[in-house]
This record gives sequence, C-alpha cells and structure tokens, in this order.
Amino acid sequence: MNSDKIKKGKILKNIYEIDCLIGEGAFGDVYRVKHKYLGYQALKVLKASDIKDNFDVFLTESKNLINVNHKNIVRLYDSNYLKYNKSKYFYLSMEYVSGEDLSSLIKRKERLTLELALKIQKEICLGLQFMHEQDTPVVHRDIKPQNILLDYNTEPISAKISDFGVSAVIDENFKVVDGAGTLVYMSPESLNGIADVASDIFSAGIILYEMLTGQQPWKYNFEKNKNQESMKTEIILARKNDVISPSFYNNNIPDKLEKVILKSIASDKKDRFKNAKSFLNALNNYDKITTKVIFNNKDNNLGFKAIAGMDELKEMLIHEVISPILEKEKYEKYKITLPNGILMYGPPGCGKTYIAKKLSEEIDFTFFELRPSDFASTYVHGTQEKIGKLFDRARTESPSIIFIDEIDALLPKRNDKLDHHFSSEVNEFLTQLDNCSEKGILILGTTNRPSNIDSAALRTGRFDKKIYVPHPDSKARTELFNMYLENRPVSKDINTKLFSSATEGYSASDIKEITNIAAKIALKNNSEINFKIMIDSINKLKSSLTDEMINKYQEYSF
Repeated sequence: MNSDKIKKGKILKNIYEIDCLIGEGAFGDVYRVKHKYLGYQALKVLKASDIKDNFDVFLTESKNLINVNHKNIVRLYDSNYLKYNKSKYFYLSMEYVSGEDLSSLIKRKERLTLELALKIQKEICLGLQFMHEQDTPVVHRDIKPQNILLDYNTEPISAKISDFGVSAVIDENFKVVDGAGTLVYMSPESLNGIADVASDIFSAGIILYEMLTGQQPWKYNFEKNKNQESMKTEIILARKNDVISPSFYNNNIPDKLEKVILKSIASDKKDRFKNAKSFLNALNNYDKITTKVIFNNKDNNLGFKAIAGMDELKEMLIHEVISPILEKEKYEKYKITLPNGILMYGPPGCGKTYIAKKLSEEIDFTFFELRPSDFASTYVHGTQEKIGKLFDRARTESPSIIFIDEIDALLPKRNDKLDHHFSSEVNEFLTQLDNCSEKGILILGTTNRPSNIDSAALRTGRFDKKIYVPHPDSKARTELFNMYLENRPVSKDINTKLFSSATEGYSASDIKEITNIAAKIALKNNSEINFKIMIDSINKLKSSLTDEMINKYQEYSF
C-alpha cells in the first residue's frame, strides 16, 4: 500500500478509525487506529498481491494466534480482509505498543549496554519458548530487530515479538525491497526454505550479536539492485568464513557470554541450543558454571540404533529406564516410580560410556557430561561448590541428564583413611543425588570398579538401577567388525561372522584395535584388508579380558 496510504480519519470496517501511519515496509503498512470499542490498536494492512493464493493459509494461521496471550508476544485481536479504493486488502489488528522497534533503537545507540541487551534478549527467548512449546509448535520464521517491539509504557522497558505466522504466507519475491535486512537474520536452513525451532534460535542469536556490537557476525558485500537470490548467494558465501568474534567489536563482552552467542548462531543446527528454554537458561547462567554441556538434538543422533548388537541389554534399558521416563503418566498409574540414578558397571572397554550417551539420545534430555576431574578445585570446599552449581543448572534446564564417567573416583568409600574434605564432597554429592528425579534430573554413572563406590550412593532414591554391561555377544561382535571395517578397502573374502566366532571374550575396544592392526598391515602391503590379514591380526592380539575378570563382574552383588 505504499502508493495508496489510508488517510487520517478514514473508518474501516465500521470499526477502525485511522489515526496515523506508524510503520511501512516490504509486507505492508502499519497504522495506529482507534477501535470503536477497545481503544487504540495497531492495524497491519497487507497487499493482496503479496498474499496471492495463500489467503486461506494466512487466515488460518492468524486465527490460530488470536487466543495466544503472553507478555512478550504482541497480542493479535482479529484478521480478515477489507476493501479500500476498490481494492482488496488483508489486515491484522494487534496490540498497540507505545515505543519503537529494536531496529530503530540499535540505529540510534549503535550498540546497547550489556544489561539492556540481555534483558531484551531474555524476553525474546521467553516469547519464543512460549510459542515453541504450544501443542503444535509455532515457528516465527522471520525474527529480526524490526519485529521486536519495545514498550516504553512499562518500567523498565519490555520487549514483545510481533508478526508470528505472517512471514509464512508473504510472497518471497516481494521481500527484495528489504531483502538484505531480512535475509541476514535467516539461518542456513531457512535460506533453503526450511524453518523450525532451531531457525528461530539462530535469528535470535544474530539479534543478540547485533545489540552488543552494532555489527553482523559475517561481512557481506551487497550491491545495489541485487535480486533476492543473489543476496542469498552472497550470504551463503560469506558464512563459509569464520564468524567474527563479538569481542572483536566490543571487548566488554564476557568470554563465557561470547561462547553462548556463538553457540546460538552455529551453522549446523545440532550445534545450536536445542530450544529457546536452553538458550534462555544459558543467558541466565553463563557466569555461574563451567561444566561441559551437550544439548542433544534427537533428529541428528541415532540413539540405540548406533549400538552394535547387545539386544538383550537394549531391551532391558528400554523397559526399565526409557519407557518409565517417556511414558511417565502410564507408569504413575501403576505407582511405578521413575529411576533416580543408573549405575552401569562391567569390564573395561565394553562400551559403558558409549551406551550411556546413546541412552541419553533416546531420552533426548539436556545432557551434562563430566569426569571426576571436572570437579577438581584448589580451593577448600571448591569441589562442593561446583557440585552444587551443577545440580542447580541441571534443575534449571530440566529435564536433564548428568552423566559422570568413572564415578567411583567421585564417590569413593568413606573410611578413616579418606581425607575430611573428600568425605565432605561425597556428602555433598549424595545430598544432591537424593530423589533428584523429582526435580527432573536423571543421574547416569559408569564404573569398572563398583566395589570402590561408597555404599550410601547405592541406596534407594540414589542409584536405583545397577546395570551390568557385559562384553559384546556374538551378534554385537559381528556388527562391531562390520562397523569398524566400513569405508575401508576390504576384499570380498571378508567374513565378519567367522571373526566374531574367533573373538569370544574380546571387548569392544579389542575388536577396534584388531581392525586397526589389519588396516596397518594392508597399508604396508598396499593391498585390501583380506580374510588372512584379519585372522593374523586376531591371532596377534589377545583379549584384554580374562575369564576370571568376566566371572568377577558377572557374580558381583551389590
């Protein structure tokens, strides 16, 4: 409607009286209007040519948003069509926000203070979290500073996200007018026409970067009058370069916050925060904890499909651990409680750590991975403080999994020989461990030395499940050989079932080493890996597991 502005005083639909034009852009014009009964509102008027054949989609999406009510989402009141000067237009009547959009603030300030930028960003995340957690997640698809409205009628100012659902139905070709301004906030997958929750996270991350630096994370060289496809190509090419660290432009950005920003704008979806809640929690806690955190994305992980064989173990884990967590209500009906902690024990080199990680992918919780050395501190009570902060963060980001490898080093048996500060650390962990499942935390621990763990950790309400992880069975060994030989030059006489028969009692790490030995021999001979080389390699390497060791684990009783 840029060429046909609606005049002040004009009454539309016998309800909306035009007060003034408050915004114009590629999608259409925005007016402040006075509703016949409800006072001031904002009216976004969209060109019919931009909607084209998508009116039904547009109307359905917008109608679905009318019932959405959240303090960080611009409220949508009505959507339909109207006629003006013999032409047909579509409109959205929305909450009127007295202030400006974030783009205008950044232009005036160049960059914002850390305090203000974080406040605005957290409110953006709150709005996104609310929409993403609807029964059918609502994805914005076009998060940018122009769509973040700042309400100056509140103290302090508050941020609200506008235009949910609108960007899905606007004709893409019409975005050329403001193309670069929109496209630079779009994720790599969005540029290819795919938008999801992770795409909104990327766009929000770009906004945080810009608020703190006044710049974009990559340098673009847009020429005037370029069409949208050319601009997309320029953006894709520019992003092949490393991102420019935010601290390059603003040395007041804390290192830990910089890591949060860079994670949010990772090119690969699986490396970003998995949702707005995780992003928000990272912003709230970036200066409080330094543990390694992995945010799982189930779409990019294989879970138990990546575990060779071990069908009996996987079946038991599904029924004893996964189903009670994923079908909580069903199990609660039968008064079956959720597991609190799971201890996996067994011979070394048999995949306990790997299985624990794949288990976490099946559940798809926020995943904290640590080793006892991560808790080490040179300060008195420093380790206790780290344990407390870990559980605080796990509660904040629940549902979550805390995975600790070699947990016997963190929970050694307490006796007269154990230093007092070590005993205090064990006490702190046990206190945090008590019934932590009620707070949305699952503890996973692995050990080769179950007899070294303090008995108090093994009580009900702490490590409820003790799971023996045996050495690989015949099927598992066959599949391990297949896996480790995959994508290597092998001859047609390779028979992994025979190799499995020849390696009864071998560990998973033994089988990996056998294939490495065979590969080195074949490389030296400049040949394929053949049956003889594999058999020779098996004969060269004895199992790292003895019968005595296996029997000891099988007969172990807690």
